[in-house]
Amino acid sequence: MKLIYILFLSLSLSMAKAQTLLEETVLVGEKEYFSIEEALKSPQKVYKLNLSNQGLTEVPEEVFLFVRLQILDLYGNELVSIPAEIGTLQNLQFLTLGENKLKTIPPEIGDLPNLIMLDVAMNNLEYFPSEICNLPLLQSVNLEENALVNLPGNIGNLSGLINLGLRKNRLSGLPDSFCDLRMLQAVDVSENELRELPDSIGRLSNLMIFDIHKNQLLEVPSGISRMAFIPYLNMAENELRNIPHEIGKLSNLRMLDLSKNALSELPDELQNLSSLYELNVSDNKLVVLSSKIGNLTRLGVLNLEKNALQSLPPEIGLMESLTDLNVSSNILRSIPPEIGKLKDLEKLNLYNNQLTRLPQTIGDLSNLQELIVNYNAIESLPQTIGGLKSLKILDFSNNKLTTLPAEIGEAKSLVTLNLKNNAINSLPETIQNFTNLEYLDIRNNNLTEKEVIKMKAKLSSYVKLKL
Repeated sequence: MKLIYILFLSLSLSMAKAQTLLEETVLVGEKEYFSIEEALKSPQKVYKLNLSNQGLTEVPEEVFLFVRLQILDLYGNELVSIPAEIGTLQNLQFLTLGENKLKTIPPEIGDLPNLIMLDVAMNNLEYFPSEICNLPLLQSVNLEENALVNLPGNIGNLSGLINLGLRKNRLSGLPDSFCDLRMLQAVDVSENELRELPDSIGRLSNLMIFDIHKNQLLEVPSGISRMAFIPYLNMAENELRNIPHEIGKLSNLRMLDLSKNALSELPDELQNLSSLYELNVSDNKLVVLSSKIGNLTRLGVLNLEKNALQSLPPEIGLMESLTDLNVSSNILRSIPPEIGKLKDLEKLNLYNNQLTRLPQTIGDLSNLQELIVNYNAIESLPQTIGGLKSLKILDFSNNKLTTLPAEIGEAKSLVTLNLKNNAINSLPETIQNFTNLEYLDIRNNNLTEKEVIKMKAKLSSYVKLKL
């Protein structure tokens, strides 16, 4: 059998150079083989071989008989090595080796001139062969969840590379040639040990997605401003103390995540990010929010959670596209009345501040669906709260309320109402208007048994009560 295999392999190799690639549209329609036995019945018709999740401990030697193979999937096995013969599959375009037990991959993969996609994610790779960096057609490389401590110095030779996944390795730096990957559109180098980025990182001017969260970066090079077309930039969970003013030049940026850093202020130039839709600066050290924030008129989501803000600028009322505003876990003592101008606001989170009241204009938020104000020091609610016609979730637990205004009954869309841990001694008659209510928590208040009985009589039997 071994001799037959060797003779068959020799014949196949002699034919390999004569094989032509199927066009993508034709390849899609070709049969996908899921076993060696089935494939050996028609070896010259095998273009797609899927041996994923079959418990393989080694690559079957018969694989190298299929010289027309363009797609090989070995994902989710127990492979500890890949034979050098992989380099003989000259037609191979897509090679999937993810979730195995590989510590190395053979440099002969660099002999695959037609390779477009290489997936070696979720292995134990400590080294990436430099020979692979000379493949002219390679567009996508996935090396996530390995043990790489560095990248080959010639990685910049992958001139056609579009997608690069490096998440969850042990990289402490990137080679200078990394910035020669001019065609890159998406790179994820999050969850590594990067302490700095190359000064020339801005040369990656075609980037659409740049994820560098959860590293050890102290600063970001000003050259990042040259990524003129980038819409997604994630720099969360680093050790950034400031952001370069040049970031204001990223006019196409739609999502910017700066959460879990050490920022004490934001550059005024952020106001120039005219396309920005989502801004996350939670879990930093912000003490003041600049009035310039109001110029972000297209912003839909703003997360300021876990900072040290004592107030919000009135200009926040200019951000009329906001749908989600989170200012929880700060030290806010008041909310500016201009908040009422946010007509599109659907979620407002004021949890864990030092608020004693809400502005009358809160009732102008006619599209608000979720209002979270627990763990404050609110003593009374404005009568205008009845204007919250779309409100479904209202949480005033852990405050100092003694009563509720009758007008609250006008918020007829309420589904969840949490009043736990207050000093409420009576509830208004209008609670009977809550026909959509499903959950009511009034634990740890000053309600008498008589009040509780009276309240139950006014509520639907379907309401889940916490007493």
